Amino acid sequence: MAKVGDRVRFLNAIGGGVISRIDGKTAFVEDEDGFESPILLKDVVVVLPAGHEAAVKGSNIMFDQKAFDMGKGEAQSHKPHEKGAPEATKVAPEMKIEETSYGDNPNILLAFEPDNVKNLGNARFTGVLVNDSNYFIDFTFLKRSDDDRGWVIEFQGTVNPNELIDLAVLTHENLGEYERIALQGVAYKKDKSFSLIPPLNITRKLDLTKFHKFHCFRPSRYFDTPVIEFPL
Repeated sequence: MAKVGDRVRFLNAIGGGVISRIDGKTAFVEDEDGFESPILLKDVVVVLPAGHEAAVKGSNIMFDQKAFDMGKGEAQSHKPHEKGAPEATKVAPEMKIEETSYGDNPNILLAFEPDNVKNLGNARFTGVLVNDSNYFIDFTFLKRSDDDRGWVIEFQGTVNPNELIDLAVLTHENLGEYERIALQGVAYKKDKSFSLIPPLNITRKLDLTKFHKFHCFRPSRYFDTPVIEFPL
């Protein structure tokens, strides 16, 4: 349950902020300009619980920030195993996953977020994978090779449930390299049964002219600024 001081996003609308007070089932959310908006508690999602720092760079958590911070902190407190040294006896705990009621129907998308939407001619665009689901996804993000005969890996990793992860930074100089992209991945849950989901094997040809057009950048429930989104 959200509480005073939590940073939240609106579930069914664009926007968010910090909960300044709660009256019954209504939260009053203060945005960066100091304006307060009333909204039902059931219609907000906690992005950052009160008293916690922002997520580590390159990984933006949509929901269980507290568990993510605790898990990362424990992992960083243990030094890597050195060659010839005894095996470590302490293992960092797994991050606690808070599942959503709709997350077993995965909503996976690729978004491009400009660093300056008002100056697209000089903007840099961060490619972000959004995993709005209850599944872990081991994935590979690829782009077409220069000779146009195959693919090359741009990013490979695991995206946790309800997490956003940065994949690449695009500029107007390298934008053409990403005209044809692909995403391959396998979805699963840890330590519990789950329904099988067909492996992801998706290719897209991006309309690069959209990166020059302000009206192509739309509000999103996952971002504070307008973005271009491609559902996967």
